[in-house]
Amino acid sequence: MTAALQARFLAVISHELRTPLTTIASFTESLDHDDLAPDERSLALSAVRRNTDRMLTLVDDLMVVSRLQTGDLALQPATVPLAPILREAVDLLAGREPHTAATLDIGAGPDPYADRPLLRDLFYAVLGTVASGAVDRSAAITASTVDDGWTITIVARQAEPFTDESLMAGMLAAPEPPHRRRSTALWMLLADAIAGRHGGSVELTNDTEAGTGARIQLPLKHQA
Repeated sequence: MTAALQARFLAVISHELRTPLTTIASFTESLDHDDLAPDERSLALSAVRRNTDRMLTLVDDLMVVSRLQTGDLALQPATVPLAPILREAVDLLAGREPHTAATLDIGAGPDPYADRPLLRDLFYAVLGTVASGAVDRSAAITASTVDDGWTITIVARQAEPFTDESLMAGMLAAPEPPHRRRSTALWMLLADAIAGRHGGSVELTNDTEAGTGARIQLPLKHQA
């Protein structure tokens, strides 16, 4: 893990843990009072349980990121048609985040060799981060082959530049039930790890002319 990525990793962990830990500490302190009414005690216990579950889920997410970065998570690669999986990510986002939309412009080229579920999560994470931060909640996706890989760009023309603060404040629902919401900072950490595990990369872009977005680089085939 590079120094820059390690710093981002630690910043996301600190941000994601701060709220549940603060909530647990506050309600645990209130439970120490003997005169706490039964309904208030029940409310406090529920809050402690809910935020404990939130932290356990966060730990699971970070373990996946860590295993991807270290190569401990085995891939199940196969030839993946790019157009259908990008359309799936667009449809899933529209279902989870109302009023989001995207246009697709996919060039011809050989299909990448990748882990399909992880590749879908990569596209969903990046598309969701870009589109949900746009004023009109829409994005344009273009994909083309360059040299021995694919370049996928996702751009929102009516969006503010990305900052660490905006990524940590942004929220995006997971595509699978129970559709738990993660910060877009955590989603992008996952996207970085998935792309890197496939020998590729993800880069957020802030261009005053092209728009705010991201660039995904994927090799046609990466040895797991």
